[in-house]
Amino acid sequence: MDKKAIFFDKDRCMGCYACVIACKMKHNASPYPSDPPEGDPKGLSPITVHHHGPIIKGDRVFQFFQPLACMHCQVAPCIEACPTVAIFRDSETDVVLVDEERCIGCKFCLWVCPYGAPHFKESGKMVKCDMCIERLREGRPTACEATCIASAITVDSPEEISQIQAKKAVQRVIKEWGQA
Repeated sequence: MDKKAIFFDKDRCMGCYACVIACKMKHNASPYPSDPPEGDPKGLSPITVHHHGPIIKGDRVFQFFQPLACMHCQVAPCIEACPTVAIFRDSETDVVLVDEERCIGCKFCLWVCPYGAPHFKESGKMVKCDMCIERLREGRPTACEATCIASAITVDSPEEISQIQAKKAVQRVIKEWGQA
């Protein structure tokens, strides 16, 4: 099996939270939706969507949504920080996983994670995005990627993700230069 990486495209995300609900359902966590107007599903979630804006610039309004989960870092500080070796890398996929049985709930992983990916159950055990490892092994897309109607989530090889990120960076530069 090929190594996998994940990319969240804030330019495509509409803030529908379908990825959050799909992840919660896949992990048997209740969605606990709040009352409108917030609409942000509450409770334990290995994926979160951050809302930025609205910001008014001149006569235009800007806002965006940024989905975020464990990025399965190549140099994962959570692995290094875990005193019980509960966090490890799957050799087949490169996905960073957690052995809940070994987790003591010390939260060292949370302190060192640049993405705030670790979440903690009421039991104190850490959970995070496991990139739907069993789905990947079956050749199926992750729950969040399969559910995203805006195609804002991509799971692919690290090389392919790097190419997508490079294209996005070039598009941003062209767009900014075009507005100058």
